[in-house]
Amino acid sequence: MIGFDLQEVDRIQDAEKLLQKIALPSEREYIQKFKCDFKMRVASLWAVKEATFKALDLTEGEISYKEIELCHKESGRPFIALHGKALAQFEKLNGKGIDVSISHQKNVVGAVVVVLEPLPND
Repeated sequence: MIGFDLQEVDRIQDAEKLLQKIALPSEREYIQKFKCDFKMRVASLWAVKEATFKALDLTEGEISYKEIELCHKESGRPFIALHGKALAQFEKLNGKGIDVSISHQKNVVGAVVVVLEPLPND
């Protein structure tokens, strides 16, 4: 299953308020490191979470944004950790993994999330 989302950075009126609504403490801590790109980072997090809803075949309201956690390896490569109902949905789909890609371009950010399905012989 694939989820994709685009967000216009300028569409965000109050980045701090949105961050409080959608971010876990670890995500807020990571984003705070990038003061010069703060609004873009918040838009990126929002895009990742929206793309994850789509990849998991969920709609907003079925789970909390905070059940999807955007993490980063030491290399900076992003990955997603799921919690609560999001994790239960991933397991229901027999997910074998989840990949994420994030892209930034001027005033637009995008995210692609792929829930890896089992191979036919699994």
